Amino acid sequence: MELLPAWAPGVHPLIIHFPIALLSLAVGLTVVDLAYSRKWLTKATAGLYLLGSLGAIASYISGRSAADSIGLNLKAEVAIGTHSDWGLYTLLYFLAMTIIYYLVKFMLKQDKILFKVILAVLALAGFFILAQTAEYGGRLVFEYGLGVQN
Repeated sequence: MELLPAWAPGVHPLIIHFPIALLSLAVGLTVVDLAYSRKWLTKATAGLYLLGSLGAIASYISGRSAADSIGLNLKAEVAIGTHSDWGLYTLLYFLAMTIIYYLVKFMLKQDKILFKVILAVLALAGFFILAQTAEYGGRLVFEYGLGVQN
């Protein structure tokens, strides 16, 4: 029995959308926390950062595996390298963001507006990095046709 369906080009395209959604939602809730501070919101945001970061690890590993398994022309090779670099930046940034969020909210127990603003700014910067990674990934599919059957 095959783990992946015959139509699936690999596991990376099947899992990548989960960390994108989870981390985007975590960023959004970090910003919402500026105006609407609730204990459940902090716990939900922390869980989203953790799950999103774990998903980013799986996505990065599966993406590297996918990149190593296909032969590409030079332009696509450069594009996949750029996407991979941004993927690594995203992974490292959100791992750090998750640690910072847990440190500020649970260890230091800070709920002051200054800390909320700092977390929101950091989260929005992370969202920019995430968006760049997604942009380059989308180009691989729609511009170079990676993962698309002929």
